Amino acid sequence: MQAFNSELFMTTSEVADLLGVHSSTVKRWTDAAELESHKTDGGHRRIYLQSVLEFARARNVGTFLDAFEPFESHVWLAARDAIRHDDFKRTVTLAMGWLVRGHPKRITALFHELGSRPDLPFSVLCDRAIQPFMAEVGTLWREGRIRIGEEHQASQAVLEALIHLSARRDGAAPIVRSEDRRCAIVGAMSGDHHHLGAMCVRILLERNGWDVQYLGADTPAEEFAAMQRSREAELVCVSFSPPASVAHMRRCLDVMSEFYRAELPYHLAFGGLGSPLIEAEAVNGPWESFRIYPSAEAFERWLNAGVSGVKSEPWRESA
Repeated sequence: MQAFNSELFMTTSEVADLLGVHSSTVKRWTDAAELESHKTDGGHRRIYLQSVLEFARARNVGTFLDAFEPFESHVWLAARDAIRHDDFKRTVTLAMGWLVRGHPKRITALFHELGSRPDLPFSVLCDRAIQPFMAEVGTLWREGRIRIGEEHQASQAVLEALIHLSARRDGAAPIVRSEDRRCAIVGAMSGDHHHLGAMCVRILLERNGWDVQYLGADTPAEEFAAMQRSREAELVCVSFSPPASVAHMRRCLDVMSEFYRAELPYHLAFGGLGSPLIEAEAVNGPWESFRIYPSAEAFERWLNAGVSGVKSEPWRESA
């Protein structure tokens, strides 16, 4: 993997965004020759990324790229493609390159940075970067091209990014008293040690104002039911991932149905790559509703359709 691309140009607006200033400030710096720039035939300023970073460091101005030296240009291009073009190919390629070269901390930093961006929906990051990255890792492991230790490193790197992105750590969720917030129980099914999908759901719910009781990986169905009753939760989200089977899911549904209490109603949601194995319409149960979400974006669309985590808001299901 080539390190820094010294030929990479930026626009004044891109420089302004990177340095956290107004575009007019960047133009003033270039007019005063404080920041080296070149003009196109059409009169537009073009500034080398390398010049911008040297300019920032000389003035002790930090940027999100500092943590990725000497791959600043790769990360900037990956972030630009993701935010502007909804293209995460560079992100996945970059993360894979760092994995095989033994730099998992850079993977954590990359997903944490993208997950912190207000101009990039978190659900999109989950579906189009994290999931494809982990899918590629799984494929390479099954083909014997990476070791099990590297597969574990990849999972842990992404998990650490998600932990740091959790609303309870970065303050992303609204500050609402817990008794005024709807409660959701979230975790991965029994036998599922890969709870990255459940962590994504946790963050999405927290950012939408829910009080999330997170159970983590390998959670028996009985514990989902017990925690729902104990916390009087209005939503239970169960994450599945391969090699989950229809039998596993059916058992979970049977247990949740058996332990259901009409005086403590709740909505049940399944999510993950394995969940489409069951047709939601074919499931009969006592819950307020049962839904299947094959993606974080589908789950967020449901949240954005009017479902709020604040108790003063009525529950409204999406069409």
